[in-house]
Amino acid sequence: MTKLDSLLSHLTAILSMMFLVFLILDQFNPLMNFVDNGISHWLLCALCFCAITRSVLCWTKWKRKNRA
Repeated sequence: MTKLDSLLSHLTAILSMMFLVFLILDQFNPLMNFVDNGISHWLLCALCFCAITRSVLCWTKWKRKNRA
């Protein structure tokens, strides 16, 4: 389970930084359309999935630790 935790943590951090860069670039040049792109929507879905899955895994690990 630690490999999955590590993978999700890294993916969440990478996707979050990508969206920060997209938002900054979109502010400087809105015609590039980084945020309203179809690929960005899929990446945002992947970010949400990684973040929710990581949160659930952390919560279940915390519950098991406190229960024992």
